[in-house]
Order: sequence, then C-alpha cells, then structure tokens
Amino acid sequence: MPDAVGVIAAVIVGLIVVWAGAAKLVSGETWRSTVDAPGVPKLVLFALPFVEVALGSLAVVRLWVPAVPLALAGVLLVFTGWILVMMRRDVVPTCACFGSRSIQPVGWRHVARNAGLVALAAIAAFG
Repeated sequence: MPDAVGVIAAVIVGLIVVWAGAAKLVSGETWRSTVDAPGVPKLVLFALPFVEVALGSLAVVRLWVPAVPLALAGVLLVFTGWILVMMRRDVVPTCACFGSRSIQPVGWRHVARNAGLVALAAIAAFG
C-alpha cells in the first residue's frame, strides 16, 4: 500500500509541475516579459519551463526514484526560499506560475502551495 501512495503523490505533483511548465512554454516570451523577478537571471527564466516539464514528466512515470522527486522538491524549495526572501525585503514580485494568464503578486498562498507540493514530492520519493 505505501507504494500506491507514492505513485499517487508522484502523479499529482508531476502533473501539476508539467502543467506549470507547459503553460509557460505556450506563453513563450509573454510569460518571461510579465514576470517581475528581481535577482533571477534571464537564463533561469528561459530554462525553467523546460526543467519543470522534464522533472514533472519523469516524476509521473516514476523514473529514477527517489532522485527525480527529490530534485523536484529541491526546485520547489528554491522557489519558496526566493519568495520568502522577497517578502522579507518587502518586495512583492509578480509570478506567472502557470503561464501568463496566472500573473499575480507572490505571497503566503504561493508558500503554502509550494509546501504542499514539496510534501507530495517527498511522499513520491519515499512513499
């Protein structure tokens, strides 16, 4: 039964991350130009959707467990850390986490969502 929980967690977190990456890819330059991300290099903004689609897809098919879910958790923790640093500095950047149609200022809702996704990634890695 624990393996079923890990599979379900992997599919959920993987599909959410694939959706986020695919939405960014479909938005193209529109997504990158609308993201107000202080301190984030342009290369990271360019590569991010590809990394999300790749890691999310690998998580869904359960390839290279636990490395892929842990890498996914690591990426989510970096996002969350960046959000927290920006909030601590009273800087409220915008994010288009799910493409250019989801543009909004980052905040505690993003932190909570990412915490849930990190938990799912951990369950996918070890569940």
